Amino acid sequence: STKEEPHMNYVFGPVPSRRLGQSLGIDTIPLKTCNWNCVYCQLGRTTPLRNERRPLVPWETVLDDLRRALSATGSDVDWITFVGSGEPTLHADLGKLIREARAMARVPVAVITNGALLCREDVRRELLAADAVLPSLDAGSEDVHRAVNRPHPDLTLAGHIDGLAAFRR
Repeated sequence: STKEEPHMNYVFGPVPSRRLGQSLGIDTIPLKTCNWNCVYCQLGRTTPLRNERRPLVPWETVLDDLRRALSATGSDVDWITFVGSGEPTLHADLGKLIREARAMARVPVAVITNGALLCREDVRRELLAADAVLPSLDAGSEDVHRAVNRPHPDLTLAGHIDGLAAFRR
């Protein structure tokens, strides 16, 4: 009998991206694992909200999937992009994954994030390994932030903005 090719659970694409060209996506977040419950989320309602960082999926398996995908796609990839079926920065091994992806590919690495955890120094430090970080900012007041993003109770707009400014520095 022939051995069946393993299914790639965490890597998809490449898919066309308006901002990033042909992007090979990496999704290391179980469906709806997020610290926001945005009214506009294409994935539906987030319950319960999660705000703790954990190793959500095995980083070794993610990297194996990425190796296979890079081998299969060749030079048809402009970016490797960490996205999520929730918030990518909730994965405790994100920094390691970014560094390893950059080491194995000759294309830049991006992270698309809501930016809510940029208030944490460890998250900012890990994201520095990426070539681009694309955070969200949907509101200019706490009331609108709560109405639109419906964040975890521990998260505030002031903390979000402070985190964005600290990461920018």
